[in-house]
Amino acid sequence: MENYIAYVRTSTGRQVLGLEEQQSRINQFIESTGDNLIEVVIEQESGKNNNRIKLEYATNLCIKYGYTLLFTKLDRLSREVEFLFTLRNKGVKLRCIELPELNTLTLGIFGSVAQWERELISNRTKAGLAALKARGVKLGSPQNLTLEAKLKGGEAIIRNRVENENWKMARMFIEHFQMKNGYLNFTHISRELNLNGYKTRYGCEFTPASVRRLYIQ
Repeated sequence: MENYIAYVRTSTGRQVLGLEEQQSRINQFIESTGDNLIEVVIEQESGKNNNRIKLEYATNLCIKYGYTLLFTKLDRLSREVEFLFTLRNKGVKLRCIELPELNTLTLGIFGSVAQWERELISNRTKAGLAALKARGVKLGSPQNLTLEAKLKGGEAIIRNRVENENWKMARMFIEHFQMKNGYLNFTHISRELNLNGYKTRYGCEFTPASVRRLYIQ
């Protein structure tokens, strides 16, 4: 029986539904496994900040008592691959509900995807703001608040689009696997993707053939 410290994070206090959804998924997970939930640590802090007080508290508990850190998605913990591996190398046992088969390979690949998502969102937002400035729009003025709000709101649209494009994740998985191992194994790649709950663009499980088709596109 595993003992868990659950970590729940949102970027702002307004994201109440995000907190509730994470806690609900954690409770469902514990009920399904019959394991022990020692404590739920809730933090309202940007994922860009790696010096989070409550995350440090949670990881210290895990290291001291041998607990496992439980969280719903990798991006709730961090969108930086290096930081994820730093936690693991410190001896923190990690359990991600969305990635049940979390190992060195999948942590590297899907951690890279999370980091790529953050960089994509950030770059597109900066590009949009720069375009407004180039047009002479004074950012922050009341008459332009709608423009800025729309641009910022576009982050959520971009994020949802990226998260739903499973074929892009699969493509990154293939490329990472090839760079890491120097060869391709479509059977192994399809198995890893399916174990971690990823689907093709048509909502089907990956097969060696579908992974191969994606590779040669």
